[in-house]
Amino acid sequence: MEDKIREYAKLLLECIKLNEKKYLVISGPSICNDFMNLLNEMSDDYNIKEVYIDSIDMDKKHDILKKYDIEDIYKHPMFDASIYNKYAKLDAAFIFLESPIPNLMNDVDPNKIKLQRLHTRRTREYFQDLYERMEVNWVIAGCPNEAWAKQVGLSLNDMWNLILDICMVDDNFAYENWLKFLDQLDDRTKILNAYEFKKLKYTNSLGTDLTIELNDKNIWSSGTSKYGVIVNMPTYEIFTSPNWKKTEGIVYSSKPLLYNNILIDNFYVRFHEGRAIEYHADSELEMETLKSIIETDEQAHYLGECALVPYDSKISLSNTLFYETLYDENASCHLALGCGFSECLEGGDDMSQQELSNNGVNVSKQHVDFMIGTKDLSIIGITKDGKEIEIFKDGNFNI
Repeated sequence: MEDKIREYAKLLLECIKLNEKKYLVISGPSICNDFMNLLNEMSDDYNIKEVYIDSIDMDKKHDILKKYDIEDIYKHPMFDASIYNKYAKLDAAFIFLESPIPNLMNDVDPNKIKLQRLHTRRTREYFQDLYERMEVNWVIAGCPNEAWAKQVGLSLNDMWNLILDICMVDDNFAYENWLKFLDQLDDRTKILNAYEFKKLKYTNSLGTDLTIELNDKNIWSSGTSKYGVIVNMPTYEIFTSPNWKKTEGIVYSSKPLLYNNILIDNFYVRFHEGRAIEYHADSELEMETLKSIIETDEQAHYLGECALVPYDSKISLSNTLFYETLYDENASCHLALGCGFSECLEGGDDMSQQELSNNGVNVSKQHVDFMIGTKDLSIIGITKDGKEIEIFKDGNFNI
């Protein structure tokens, strides 16, 4: 196990092409300190000048969010991320570790969490702009903890084994394994791009009946940035950014969404002229949390991503609900409310935010993925010349 965890750490350092950088930022909850220290240790092999570890005490964060009013939260140094701007200017690489603590934030006002997130984002605007444009090397990855493993129904050891398997860490060639797999994803994106789809129509037995219109210069992408950096580990998706003004119909979630350690299950969103005009979740807390996502800003009411993941993907076949979007989105087709991707529009990387918006790519301070894929999901692609192509049949690719 120890050897495999070291190989996993090596994989993450390779994902961000650390051999091309001199600075590294590692961010994650303090419950992951041992793994963050391992990453720090192993970065010595890459001649790094400096490693900055942003270890977040989640219990302390909870207590501050619960007890302080929003003005004092804005003043608290825990929520000042301006140091990210410093390292972005040094052309650092960034590793972000996800390790959810179930139910931790259930007694915190979701609106206060939303305002804190927006404040933190404002303090690191220089980094954020580069991050969204894929102008910095970054990867998001998971690190198990006892509470998360228990929620999933596994021991911590079994949770590690499952994540290592999903991330293809079964020998000393994990990074090479991913390069080969991503070549396969790239071949699929070429097929999708060649069809020049104008619309996507989603239906399934949950009640989803949704039509999404794509942009005229739409591009399908997969799990690497324009610099060859693997930004999500794992990544099994092919995605694009739809025209934010042109989504119609209703979509039902197929897996729970964990947002800021608050679980939202069995929800739906109805769209008209691109905008979320109706949404519903079962409990008051879930509804308030969903509302806080959609009402982050006006553009969070609109879609920024639609992603295709086969029902028989490696994660889906594990028959495991992770309660963490990083993994669950790679077991299921998904959509995202909020910001879209400049890389998914021809010429988009050279456009301003206003130009992106004018050309159909959503610009928002939010980006939240939610899962919609099912075993019976059908996706019909309608080409620019009106042909209907069955992209997904029974939850899997049909092209």
